[in-house]
Amino acid sequence: MQQDPQPTAITLVDLFDRLPDAVVVIDGAGSVVRANQAAGRVMGAPASTFVGTSGFDLVHPDDLQLAALSLASVEGKEVGTPIELRIGTSGGWRLVEVVGAPLGDGTVALSMRDLTDRRRWEVAGGEVARFRSLVQHAASITMLLDSQGIVSSVSGAITRLLGHDPEAVCDHPLVRIVHPDDRFLVRGAIVAASQTSPGDPPVTVEALLATRGGLHRPFELSIVSLLDDPTVAGLVVSGHDISKLRAVQEELAELAHVDALTGLPNRRAFDLALEREWSLTSEDGIDSFLVVADLDHFKELNDAHGHMAGDEALRQVASAMRGSVRKTDFVARLGGDEFAIILIRCGGEVAAVGFADVLRQRLAEACRSLPAAIDISVGHVSLRSAGSAPAALHQADVAMYAEKRARELSGHRGP
Repeated sequence: MQQDPQPTAITLVDLFDRLPDAVVVIDGAGSVVRANQAAGRVMGAPASTFVGTSGFDLVHPDDLQLAALSLASVEGKEVGTPIELRIGTSGGWRLVEVVGAPLGDGTVALSMRDLTDRRRWEVAGGEVARFRSLVQHAASITMLLDSQGIVSSVSGAITRLLGHDPEAVCDHPLVRIVHPDDRFLVRGAIVAASQTSPGDPPVTVEALLATRGGLHRPFELSIVSLLDDPTVAGLVVSGHDISKLRAVQEELAELAHVDALTGLPNRRAFDLALEREWSLTSEDGIDSFLVVADLDHFKELNDAHGHMAGDEALRQVASAMRGSVRKTDFVARLGGDEFAIILIRCGGEVAAVGFADVLRQRLAEACRSLPAAIDISVGHVSLRSAGSAPAALHQADVAMYAEKRARELSGHRGP
């Protein structure tokens, strides 16, 4: 009796190569150790050509951070969280779903399923896939919270913008990644949003969100309640990175308080500083002094030698003033050829008078290189003796103009 032939034994190597899904094994450094035939079909080249190369070289640059973070999160798990990545093939970029599983020897098996064609059909047939793709690759973060503020799902943008693994954020309160100083505001916004009705505008709040590296970036969070929607049943949060907006606003605010010609604080900044220092002096009784300085014969310099010479004179005066004061003092250009200095906690009238004398001398020295003679008139006043900040400026101006008139009457030129 003839016996049936024994079935051919299938080795693990054969099974690996016959799997319908692409499988790539990488080591701890991300280098490809092994790839099956299905991986070769996806990549459009023999699988052996990828062995020894870096798996990260195959990933689209915009998806590298997500790939690295996902690989790091596989450690300690039986199976990692599926992610969608774009990988480079002989036919261009392909969208694949990747699931990692540690093999116990320091390597990780990555199962890849090509989604490109299926996603195209989904997008052609309906809006759901298109919406999902837009959410995952949008420049803003989209999150779904329950009524208590616990994150149930989050878009992949959280990895690109903040570096977090989406899985690590889910099942935790949103405020976990919010700066401690802003958590109260965010909690309040969540409560307010949960109490809104359909059609109400979203509740918005600005807060600092933590990056994976421990830094913080400003975001505007817009929260819409869909708690009554049976499909969503949660709060939808859209987070927009406003770092660039804040940087522009801060730059504009700084420019609004700086004199463009000299680089000194301008009149607006001076008014704020004077009001603040007058208030402090009134509270603690420690005196500060206001000094104002005006250039005599400045108009003659402009008329005779042009505005460029006048501008240079103003810059030299500003530089001399900076070099004459302490770091704690405040120097500003009030406008035209008038400057002001707040001598903060300077030590009294004697010190203020001495400083005014030194300032006259240094400003006169700075102006000697100019093409026309410039005199300096200086006036000062105690902030403690002034009834208000505007009164202090008026009294210092009166003292300065008194000195100017006295010099004109005497015909004296120079300090």
